[in-house]
Amino acid sequence: MEIELSDALDELVELQEASDEAHAELTLLQKELGETSQWTDEQHVTWRDAWEDAREPWWLLDTALDHYAEAIGLDREELEAMVQRAAGHVPPPDGA
Repeated sequence: MEIELSDALDELVELQEASDEAHAELTLLQKELGETSQWTDEQHVTWRDAWEDAREPWWLLDTALDHYAEAIGLDREELEAMVQRAAGHVPPPDGA
């Protein structure tokens, strides 16, 4: 069964959005917890658990990018850039 680029992009964009959400949640948690040098043991556990939870969507996206790039015959970095554009990521200006 041949994989269509549009089908792959749909799935990859969903994975990118899940990855973005996980990153945003970690960023928010870090702001809530404050300076890491002041964390209690409980806060370290909370952070570690949140980090572990966030790793899954990142891993799924990374694995899917490898799989689809090979299956479709695209360069992985090219496919990743397509996904990021489709997910609304704005590339930094040249020279930035």
